[in-house]
Amino acid sequence: MTSERDAETPATGGTPKRPQRVSLTDAKTRERLFDLIRKGHSISNAAAVMGVRRETLYDLRKRDAAFAATLKATADAAKEARKIVRDAKRSAEQASSPMWNYKRIAEESGLSVNTLRFYNNAGHMPAPDDTSGISPLWLPETITNWMANRPGKGFRSDLKDHDAG
Repeated sequence: MTSERDAETPATGGTPKRPQRVSLTDAKTRERLFDLIRKGHSISNAAAVMGVRRETLYDLRKRDAAFAATLKATADAAKEARKIVRDAKRSAEQASSPMWNYKRIAEESGLSVNTLRFYNNAGHMPAPDDTSGISPLWLPETITNWMANRPGKGFRSDLKDHDAG
């Protein structure tokens, strides 16, 4: 049985191998770093994968304006690509899910998500039809009926008995 340390030890000598130093002055190495970032790695994680200290990367960014600009553009493009994928997944999930969450109800009703949370916690919304984790979910019919029959703006529920007297 070999330990992890033995696996790092060369067959001759008995001392652990030192990681090979990576220089970011080489265009090919920089392109590999940018590819890792494009694939979804953070800047720090991409540096670690390549065997470069994060501080070394950030020092180079301070010294080399062209590198800094390329690094920022690459990171921004990767972030935008991840956002597009995430939004597409959310849209697909919404389209396939018959249940509405706070965000979907807010889109349909014109109310804010915080207002809807307040209404639900105060008992002014119908009971949820289901939950996803701790998030309440409603059938579209439940919400459309509630929106059609809920009191309008300015309704004072604390004055219900005031009209009778």
